[in-house]
Amino acid sequence: MTQHDLSYWEEMTERYFLAETTEEEERKLRSFLCTSQSQDARFDEIRATLSYLDVCKTQQPPRTGYFLRALAVAACLSAIVFLGWHQHQQQDISSVRIAGQTVEADATQLMEQQLTEMFSTTNP
Repeated sequence: MTQHDLSYWEEMTERYFLAETTEEEERKLRSFLCTSQSQDARFDEIRATLSYLDVCKTQQPPRTGYFLRALAVAACLSAIVFLGWHQHQQQDISSVRIAGQTVEADATQLMEQQLTEMFSTTNP
């Protein structure tokens, strides 16, 4: 193989890294890299890159993992929203007996009313 032929493959390698090659050219480049003529240090990088990409293509992540993660995230978000809504809706209701009657009201309002009556100067 002449120097001219190797420069063709070097040029194709550069075009490959610039994403300017066609699928057919990539197949030819892969075939060339399997020959003894390509056992030059100039082609080590492209050989390693193509080998790595081939391995990555065969190692597809399981799709159920993504679904389960999305489901777990949705469940957590739903629980947080529900607990926030429940806490917001729930009032601090207390019941007390005043003059023989059961009165239900907000605990802070009952406490304020009780303190007002305790320190009122009109009540003996």
